Amino acid sequence: MAFNASVALSLTNSQLLLVSSMGVCSGFRSSVACNLRCRRLKGDVVSSGSRSRSFGMVTAKGQKIEDHPLLNDSMDNTGDEQVGDVSPKVPERDFTGTAYVPVYVMLPLGVIDMNCELVDPEDLLNQLRILKSANVDGVMIDCWWGIVEAHAPQVYKWSGYRRLFQMVRDLKLKLQVVMSMHECGGNIGDDVHIPLPLWVTEIGETNLDIYFTDREGRRNTECLTWGIDKERVLKRRTAVEVYFDYMRSFRVEFDEFFQDGIISEIEIGLGPCGELRYPSYPAKHGWKYPGIGEFQFDLTPLPPFHGQPYEIMVFLYKMIQDVLFQCYDKYLMKSLSKAAELRGHSFWGRGPENAGSYNSAPHEIGFFRDGGDYDSYYGRFFLNWYSQVLIDHGDRVLALANLAFEGTCISAKLSGIHWWYKTASHAAELTAGFYNSSNRDGYAPIAEMLRKHGVALNFTCFEMRTLDQYEGFPEALADPEGLVWQVLNAAWDACIPLASENALPCYDREGYSKILENAKPLHNPDGRHLSVFTYLRLSPVLMERHNFQEFERFVKRMHEYSMHADVYIGYCHFVLGPKLWRVAVKRHRRFSGGRRRQGMDGGMASNSSNNQFQHHRQFQEQVSSPGGGARRSRPLEEKERTKLRERHRRAITARILAGLRRHGNYNLRVRADINDVIAALAREAGWVVLPDGTTFPSRSQGSRPAGGTSAVVTSSSSHLVSQPTPPGSIRGVSPGHRTPVEYNSCRMKGVFIPNSSPYDQSASTQSQSPGMVGEGREQTESDPRVGGSMDTINAKQIVDIPPIPKLTERDFAGSPFIPVYVMLPLGAINMKCELVDPDGLLKQLKVLKSANVDGVMVDCWWGIVEAHAPQEYNWNGYKRLFQMVHELKLKLQVVMSFHECGGNVGDDVCIPLPNWVAEIGRNDPDIFFTDREGRRNPECLSWGIDKERVLRGRTAIEVYFDYMRSFRVEFDEFFEDGIISMVEVGLGPCGELRYPSCPVKHGWRYPGIGEFQCYDRYFLKSLKKTAEARGHPFWARGPDNAGSYNSQTHETGFFCDGGDYDGYYGRFFLNWYARILVDHGDRVLSLAKLAFEGTQIAVKLLGIHWWYKTASHAAELTAGFYNPCNHDGYAAIVAMLKKHEAILNFSCSELWAVDQQVDFAEAHSDPAGLVWQVLNAAWDVGIPVASENALPCYDRVMYNKILDNAKPLNDPDGRHFLSFTYLRLSPLLMERQTYMEFERFVKRMHGEAVLDLQV
Repeated sequence: MAFNASVALSLTNSQLLLVSSMGVCSGFRSSVACNLRCRRLKGDVVSSGSRSRSFGMVTAKGQKIEDHPLLNDSMDNTGDEQVGDVSPKVPERDFTGTAYVPVYVMLPLGVIDMNCELVDPEDLLNQLRILKSANVDGVMIDCWWGIVEAHAPQVYKWSGYRRLFQMVRDLKLKLQVVMSMHECGGNIGDDVHIPLPLWVTEIGETNLDIYFTDREGRRNTECLTWGIDKERVLKRRTAVEVYFDYMRSFRVEFDEFFQDGIISEIEIGLGPCGELRYPSYPAKHGWKYPGIGEFQFDLTPLPPFHGQPYEIMVFLYKMIQDVLFQCYDKYLMKSLSKAAELRGHSFWGRGPENAGSYNSAPHEIGFFRDGGDYDSYYGRFFLNWYSQVLIDHGDRVLALANLAFEGTCISAKLSGIHWWYKTASHAAELTAGFYNSSNRDGYAPIAEMLRKHGVALNFTCFEMRTLDQYEGFPEALADPEGLVWQVLNAAWDACIPLASENALPCYDREGYSKILENAKPLHNPDGRHLSVFTYLRLSPVLMERHNFQEFERFVKRMHEYSMHADVYIGYCHFVLGPKLWRVAVKRHRRFSGGRRRQGMDGGMASNSSNNQFQHHRQFQEQVSSPGGGARRSRPLEEKERTKLRERHRRAITARILAGLRRHGNYNLRVRADINDVIAALAREAGWVVLPDGTTFPSRSQGSRPAGGTSAVVTSSSSHLVSQPTPPGSIRGVSPGHRTPVEYNSCRMKGVFIPNSSPYDQSASTQSQSPGMVGEGREQTESDPRVGGSMDTINAKQIVDIPPIPKLTERDFAGSPFIPVYVMLPLGAINMKCELVDPDGLLKQLKVLKSANVDGVMVDCWWGIVEAHAPQEYNWNGYKRLFQMVHELKLKLQVVMSFHECGGNVGDDVCIPLPNWVAEIGRNDPDIFFTDREGRRNPECLSWGIDKERVLRGRTAIEVYFDYMRSFRVEFDEFFEDGIISMVEVGLGPCGELRYPSCPVKHGWRYPGIGEFQCYDRYFLKSLKKTAEARGHPFWARGPDNAGSYNSQTHETGFFCDGGDYDGYYGRFFLNWYARILVDHGDRVLSLAKLAFEGTQIAVKLLGIHWWYKTASHAAELTAGFYNPCNHDGYAAIVAMLKKHEAILNFSCSELWAVDQQVDFAEAHSDPAGLVWQVLNAAWDVGIPVASENALPCYDRVMYNKILDNAKPLNDPDGRHFLSFTYLRLSPLLMERQTYMEFERFVKRMHGEAVLDLQV
């Protein structure tokens, strides 16, 4: 890479000798090594020299920017002949008509000093104006953790950055910001020193293991080891929490720059030099290019155990482990030891003994040579663990970065480690954490992790040529071009955006041409290209006239775009996100190359004729025959006339049917047609109508009861055969067309006499499948998994229901042990966070202890602990309670209760949300769930503000995280001692993962279907965005025919059989509604897992069993469980729980289906079927299941039902509940008889024998 000879000659001989002897040019942000190339052009020695790190002055003091020569001499006026003597002539591609790739420039390292003040703002402004004149899109800046949070934890100073950002905004440039959580200085070329924060280095003086450590015990203070990601060693915070707090502070401080779109991208620092890698080749420890580097954790060899038995070998290893490993990063060693023990080879809990040193070559050592130990059983185990730690670190930090920077593009940087790429082991990549040997793709798992978070990949060394590396250092066996090609394809195969920057200073046309070729690959069939390129970096050398002209020319070529395109998409996937990026790429392909390409799949037409063609084709597909064969397309006018006639006919039919239902007491389907009307009239006259339409007089007309016919008769569309039935003589009725499952579920039925009132609209019914419509009030039931239903009835209409059989009891002696916990009363802690009646509670706890109860569950109320001000927590009452439980040697299950107590059935105390939250709600009521009528529900916060900064600069998710983290820190000793065995995370009303669809305060009564809760402005914004992305913006609304809180399914057009819930719009809306629920749980649990690392976390689901025997499962739909008869609504939820290794706590395990049929037959309830579905959904994915009772439980029958569900009979896998929580401790439970039954129940849950079994 060449630039003006005068620049090279300005270097002294000693400087040239020093740089040449190093053999590497490495910057603070990319320590990728390369050879220093010196070439002679026209008799002058020209060097691509060392990267300048000083903040140089472009103009003399006081010089006006308008007088700067670079502003008056644009590339528009400069021909190739004017710069022809700068670099040799090389063949160049013509990039006219190619995609637009934004170009950013990295600012100097020292632009902000250690006092967080802007250095020399006037000269920086001049340079920014020069860059603006070259049409640069923006600049990149490092936000140094060591500057901003230098002196004390969570005390941030952003003043210098604010002034800089304002300067950039005034020039209408964009900003890329790097969250630099590493040290600057110590790498070749770093001309400033910015250490980690002072308070962190003080911790490091007493705990050296917070840093990466090599085999000689040398600590690398450039960044924190990933071993403390989950360790509370940083003033009671983990490293990941520290990073999150830093990022969140930045997001809040510069909110207006995010809102205005000035900050276009955030790059997350994930390791040394801000790159996702281990610090395996630190120059401060003597590494020189092209050394392979070292693994960064304990590599101490163990003494030989030759001739020793396996057990003795493991024992000796564990004995000496603490002695040998005491000077190394103990946190990563602990992780490796654990992984080795899980694998069953404890002695693998060590590093390779033959991996060489920093400057070794692969062929010199046994581990990396061809056929070496890297590909052995142990080597593959170790390298898998080593690389997985890297991926897990990126996964944790990026999950929090997504939360902090919601709506902003996020990227992660990878270092281009191209030396030893042509060997089998790829040794330098292995020590850096990239498991990328010749028989394994080490970048695909990283790209997949980035895709999971929607993060762009920023990769270096795009300007390097393999030939140049071979000429300079042939022994390095480097191949930067092959590496770039591999990483490009790994990213694009994972459909993530790819950004890049140069690893070395680049000033010549040859280097720029190589960048352009990689940025816009030739003949790429998908038109893929870089999303953005960042030039490293702004310096006085770049501002040299001829260098700047080449740079300006490079920017123009990066910006070339198709003249036929009405928009460019070079950067659109950063705006749209990774999911829509592919759509943007397909659109770009239609326009790239200077001409429109017709006929591409998924393309987006740009002219009206194309749109009309696509619309016409879609219309033709819609009118295709049901069998799939296309029929002749009719003119549009004729089709419209047919539609109008059909609507008119249906309107008349609807009026006729409504009148017959209301005044004629006919049981007609909502979607009945004229055939149903004729059949009903014929039956009223005493005729029999068969399914095929055959009609004849009935022989038993005279035997009909006075209230109406008792025969099971059906319409022509019902597929049921009509049969005469003597009054009251048959216990059950069944349809003529039924599956075996339906038949079994219909064996116990009563015959129902129709109500004589002709105006009883509540009894008007319809079947939940097209083939189950009977006459009068006679009902048909089917299995809930098939989707049938029983129609609405009144208890007085029951003629005969079989009595509940007296149940025998199973013997649970010797069955698995299931711990039993008891929920403490709601009012155990008052609003002042004081323990209420500690003496009385202590007596009750002792009584529970005498029954061998394993522990208690308690709600930690957000409205009590953080009542008055944000992040001011009062845990006093809970401390006293927990200490009491600890002294009794009981365990604790704790509920993070982010909801209001009071307003629901059984609530005997009122604990509102925190006062400061209520104040925000008075000004912005949309923070609460809202129903269709606009009624707000202050029981909990709307999930629509999960990512909205409306809570004093924090999002709802961040508020929950801060609360959970405060609890974890406050009660650390209870976690360490194992007293707190489980933390249940509240995710909605009553602490359950559901919408507040059935609030008693708004008039809901069982068994009403409830209402959708999606009408606050945040939810509506999300719905609108989703509808527009689907291509149907008019779907951005809630259903208008979903009834009210106490409606029944057959009374609504949305939930009735064949209703809109199963239409195109209905499926779209319900998918979105349920996805919001799953996403909310996913976000909160990701943070809960971080806060409570090492402790079991649980999520509670409410058992919504009413209307379960209908096709739509209406009550579940309004609660957010998309669980109609043709869709498993719990599979997505348990998959999300599986992702976070959370426990599912499910209620209603004590309810009997028979009880529900007797007491509320109109509810079509099936708690047993629901429990069975949820249990299998959870167990199929391998997550533990806990449970609690939904209603007060004191009798043996209910206890037996719980036991049957907790320990299923004849389960081939022996599955059972993880634990059971009894709801709740009360004076009634303490009565003698009820307590004896409870004590007996506890024994049977524990697998102990009881003497009074009813066998």
